Amino acid sequence: MRAPSTAEPRLALAALLALCVTLALGAFVSGRPALPLDVDAAKVRGEAIPLAVFFTTLGRWPVLLLLGAAALTLAASLRTGVAAVAVILVAQLLSQGANTLLKLAFHRARPDAWLRIREVDFSYPSGHAVTAALFFLGLALLASQAPLPRPFVSLLVALLALCVIGLPWSRLALGAHYLTDVVGGFCFGLAWLCVVAVALVRLAARS
Repeated sequence: MRAPSTAEPRLALAALLALCVTLALGAFVSGRPALPLDVDAAKVRGEAIPLAVFFTTLGRWPVLLLLGAAALTLAASLRTGVAAVAVILVAQLLSQGANTLLKLAFHRARPDAWLRIREVDFSYPSGHAVTAALFFLGLALLASQAPLPRPFVSLLVALLALCVIGLPWSRLALGAHYLTDVVGGFCFGLAWLCVVAVALVRLAARS
């Protein structure tokens, strides 16, 4: 059995800090008019609508299930990382449930100027931003360590990194969220990603 990793306390602290930022920002924006930075960020609304719809669709459950199955299949074929991918998928499911509870708690209304896709739930925090930080960034970190030819690894990481950026951006371009919703959601996703990392560190220590 390996010695306990010193990374675990740092990851736990990072998760706690990210969660505190999420909660503090949510408490600040809840019940208030849009902040000036929200108004400024709304200027991207209407840009590259087909691309925004594409990235938003990547954050929907049917697509995430397909991508998760593909990641599991690839990990199984490489005989490494299956447990890590599985932990990310479970965390993704749990994070969206927790995100729904936060939306109900903060009760922030969506922007009025939505495009293409009508969103009926509350606005803060953005579930797509959570997915960008937890699911896509998590898979990008795993892919960077995959035992594959480096050009393929670089391409895979670049595609996942585009999703990390594209999902939050798409919510602004479609008028579905305020910038602070996206920031809060990304921080919440990072908190979950740190928890995933702690779980993986513990799994490694037991192997």
